Amino acid sequence: MPIVKKDFKIGLLVTALLEDKYNKTGHMRNEARKVSKLYEEKLSKFGKIINPGFFEYEDQAVKSANILKKEQVNMIIFIELAYQKGLIPMRALLEFDIPIVIWNTQLIDEFSEEADFDLIMLNSGMAGLSEITSSLIKSKKDFFIVTGNINDQNALDELNEYITAAKAISRLKNSKIGIIGHPYEGMTDLMQDNYTVLETFGCTVWPIDHDEIIEEFLKIHAGKAKKIIDEEIVKGRKIKVDETMMMRSAKLASALEKVVHNNNLDAVAEFDQVWLLDERIGIIPFFGTSRMVENHVPFTCEADVLRTIAMLILEEVAGHSTFLEHYILDYKNNLMFNSHDGHGNPAMADSTYGVDIVPTIYYEGVKGFGASFNYSYKPGDVTLFSIGNIGKGKFRFITSEGQFIKMRPREISAPQTFFQWSEKDIKEFAKKWLLSAPSHHHTAAYGKLSNIIGKVSRMLNVEHTVV
Repeated sequence: MPIVKKDFKIGLLVTALLEDKYNKTGHMRNEARKVSKLYEEKLSKFGKIINPGFFEYEDQAVKSANILKKEQVNMIIFIELAYQKGLIPMRALLEFDIPIVIWNTQLIDEFSEEADFDLIMLNSGMAGLSEITSSLIKSKKDFFIVTGNINDQNALDELNEYITAAKAISRLKNSKIGIIGHPYEGMTDLMQDNYTVLETFGCTVWPIDHDEIIEEFLKIHAGKAKKIIDEEIVKGRKIKVDETMMMRSAKLASALEKVVHNNNLDAVAEFDQVWLLDERIGIIPFFGTSRMVENHVPFTCEADVLRTIAMLILEEVAGHSTFLEHYILDYKNNLMFNSHDGHGNPAMADSTYGVDIVPTIYYEGVKGFGASFNYSYKPGDVTLFSIGNIGKGKFRFITSEGQFIKMRPREISAPQTFFQWSEKDIKEFAKKWLLSAPSHHHTAAYGKLSNIIGKVSRMLNVEHTVV
């Protein structure tokens, strides 16, 4: 639920020096405008493109920048068709503090014997890009480079990664994270300055009084709770919780959803134990928090703010994310057992074994043990992702790629999986992971994502360590 609903927009700047004073190439302007449209069409599959049109001169560069600023674009893709004096495009690029990608591209993939000078004037942007890159470096303005012709699939895939990374940045800068309760006492890795979080990631952190959830809980009628339970049954999930407790857990789930909506929250860092001693609720909220994660609203246990940020990034780059921590090293099979109480993302469960809704065995409240989920995650390529707090207002992204291995879930009232590191040796993984300054929590999503998360970290000016 972004604070302000808006489209992600890509600003396109296309330029070249075409004039009659020296080059005698002014006749190419109409062709240059057509080529600018070709690049717009090629990029349109990645998002909404704002193209002010081909420009040559300083006043046109300023006008193009003003159009893109008015449209509030989220990133810039810059293309030179042929040599352009560096001052011209820099008049536009210096106006922006958003990701800038230089697409060093052209229409052709070879220089044939039939080529003429007109062809050169639409396909020789490399000639002037060194002026742009040098100027950007001189101005301490970060940028990214992709090289490949208009149909080069590898280049297009790389562009897509930068665009996806920029979308993640845009989401963070337009997000609101709620804290319900307080961070688990004494957990040093959950201690961070939330103003520094705003400065670094752009997201705001707001306390939400746990009484808000109690107030909503008391309003939920049985019909609403029954509808939530029926939704789980339709998904094929086996309910092994007595009816009274299942209704209580469903009411709490509904109350959480209502508070997220009322406060326009993108994610929630929650102290799950906050209602255990309250006679009005008196249970753990794992059933409700897991439902929210499944519905793309990251929830973390123990009021862990940094993992909500990691999950927001993974939601953007992978579609689904979950919350985990390392438990047991299986030295014999070179595996790491991952879980976290009853909280996770059941959308990522292995359908082979299904999803059971069971009483939690971890936290007993004054009303008993609330509902939890028990399942194993489906096998596949996966990336673990944590954000470390390394002091002096600095953070570090930590990623590691491997696989979730197929496993029959143990009866532990929790989501669970075996993680197999890409380099196999689990002792070496443990050592490298611990030395990277992670939290004791981490997040995960399917796919080999270290490369794209590295692009996000670069755009945020945050360190990135790959384990």
